[in-house]
Amino acid sequence: MGTPAVSVSRPAALSNAVLYAAAGLSLVAALVHLWVTPEHLEEWWGYGAFFLVCAAAQALYAPLLLRRPNQAILLLGVAGNLAVVILWLVTRTAGIPLFGPHAGEVEEAGALDLICTLAEVGIVVGLGTLAMRGLATEGRIQVVVVLAVSALLYWHLLHLLAMSSAH
Repeated sequence: MGTPAVSVSRPAALSNAVLYAAAGLSLVAALVHLWVTPEHLEEWWGYGAFFLVCAAAQALYAPLLLRRPNQAILLLGVAGNLAVVILWLVTRTAGIPLFGPHAGEVEEAGALDLICTLAEVGIVVGLGTLAMRGLATEGRIQVVVVLAVSALLYWHLLHLLAMSSAH
């Protein structure tokens, strides 16, 4: 007789699929950020540095997520990508917050940055779902409320900075 087949439970297989998808999406976002770094460096060194840091963080996050998918790493991915998504929304609605020669100017949404932002939203949704597994309903509600309030506060502060930069 051969070795018995190892069965993987459906939740474990789904978790692995989400982890690999999130790691892949993180690499997509990193590549997009790296791709646009030179043009942002031409505008101002600070913009280029921001995109380079985003690219490096998202590229390094992918293997970290696959090697150590614990609660803290999942939440780090949710928080970091959510912050970048909110910053993108602010720069497309209220303007670039505070710094650089284009502070206060509203950026146009392009296909490449939409692809990147959708990848980041996918990371937030997938990892957020995994992070809340195993929590009681009350714990899930608390996590969602804290994330929602934090996201709104972050958006509002960036919006205020962009509005103050425009004047």
